[in-house]
Amino acid sequence: MKKGQQHICGEPRWWRGNLHTHTFWSDGKAFPDEAAALYKAHGYHFLGLSDHNVFQDDPARWIQETRRERYFADYLAAFPGAEVRIGADGVREARLSTFSELAERFDEPGRFLLMPTIEATRSVQFPDGRRHEVHMNYTNIPKLLPSLCVPDFKRVADDVPISEFISRHAEEVGAVARSTGAARHLFIVNHPIWQWYDVAPEDIAESSAIRYFEVCNNGTEIPSCPDLPQDGFDADRFWDVVNAFRARRGLPLLFGTGSDDTHCYRGESHGGMLMPFNAWILVRSPSLDAESIIGAMETGDFFACEGLEPEDVSFEPSSGTLSVSVAARPGVAQAIRFIVSKKDFSEVPVRTMRVRPPTETDNPCHERTIRVYDDRIGMVAKSVHGGVGQAVRASYTLAPDDLYVRARIEAPGQPLCTANMHPRCLAAWTQPYSA
Repeated sequence: MKKGQQHICGEPRWWRGNLHTHTFWSDGKAFPDEAAALYKAHGYHFLGLSDHNVFQDDPARWIQETRRERYFADYLAAFPGAEVRIGADGVREARLSTFSELAERFDEPGRFLLMPTIEATRSVQFPDGRRHEVHMNYTNIPKLLPSLCVPDFKRVADDVPISEFISRHAEEVGAVARSTGAARHLFIVNHPIWQWYDVAPEDIAESSAIRYFEVCNNGTEIPSCPDLPQDGFDADRFWDVVNAFRARRGLPLLFGTGSDDTHCYRGESHGGMLMPFNAWILVRSPSLDAESIIGAMETGDFFACEGLEPEDVSFEPSSGTLSVSVAARPGVAQAIRFIVSKKDFSEVPVRTMRVRPPTETDNPCHERTIRVYDDRIGMVAKSVHGGVGQAVRASYTLAPDDLYVRARIEAPGQPLCTANMHPRCLAAWTQPYSA
C-alpha cells in the first residue's frame, strides 16, 4: 500500500482542508513544495494543489529565475536540496516537484494528505460579446481531462449554453474517473460570481451531476451593479435559488465548499484576495484518506468555513430537525441563523435584468441576465444569538411548507478578504438538509 492511501482510522473526527490552491505549475506565486509546507505547518490536514489545466506529473518541468529572484531566494533557503541548473540561455532554473514527489515528501499518516486536484479553466464566448469564465475543480483523479489537453492556458468555446458546458465537464470527469479506477472523486463548480456572475443559479439548478460549488472563495474586484439586491446577489443567495429549484424537482441538493483559491503567498494581492487561510472545509471522517474524506463529503458531513469552525452538526430525518453547536470564543458573540426556502415559492422571477457592473459600462464582456426571485427563497426562519464568550447551541425543525434547511454561523470580525461579494463577517455554513 502506498504512503498516503490509507491513513489512521478510528472514531470520526474533523479534518481541515483546502482543495483550491495554485503554484508555479500554473499562475500561482510559490513553488509547490512551499505551498504544501505552508498549509501543513498551519494545521491543515489535506490539500489540493489545483493548478489550471495541468497535472503535476512532468518530471522535467523547469522555470527560470528571471522576474522571480525573490521567490528563488526564499525557496532555496527553505529547500536547499532543490534541483537547480543553468539553462541554455544562461539563466538559472529550478525544477518543479511532481505530485508523486510532493506526496512522498509531505504525506504523513493521520496528519497530512495531498489529494490530486486540477482546475479546469475554460471560457465561453457568445455572439453578443459576452464572455463567461467557467472554472471547475476535480479531485482524486491524477489525470488531465481530454478536453484540456491543448497548449492554450484557457480554452474558449463558442456559444455553448453554460448549463450544457458545465454538465459536459461533469460527465467527462466521471468518465475519466471510471477509466482510472478512482472509486470516489469530487467535481466542484468554482466561484460562480467571479468574475461577475459568470455562472447563474439556473445554469446548475437542473443538473443532478453537479453536487458541489464554492459558497466562499475570494469574491470579486468588480463592484456590484446598483440595480441588484443589497447583498449584490451573493453566493448565499445563489445557493438558495439552486436548492429551491432542486428540492421542488426531487434532485440532490447542492453542497457548499470553502476555499482560498491561493495564488499569492507573500502579500502580493489586493484586498486579501487569493491569499492563504481565508476559507476552508471541515470534514468529519474516521480517517485521513481520499476515499474517507470524499465519502463523508458525499453525505454532506462537512462545513464550509471562513474564520469560524463550528463544534458539531446533526440532522434527524425522522423529525426534520437540524441541530448546530458552536464552541465559545473569548470576546466574541456568535449567532446561528437557520435558512429555508418555502414550497410555494414562485419560479417566475420578481425581476429579470440585463446588467453590467459599473466599471464595465461600455464593454459587453461582462453583461449578464440576472433573475431575482421572491423572498420565499432563502428566508431566515430562526436566529439564535449567544452572548460574548458564550457557546451557542440551537436547533430548527422543518415546517410543513419548508423545502430544506441549512444553517449559517456568524460572528463579528474582519475576514482576510475584503473583496466585493465576500462575507463581511466571520462565517461558517452547514450543508442543506431535507426530510
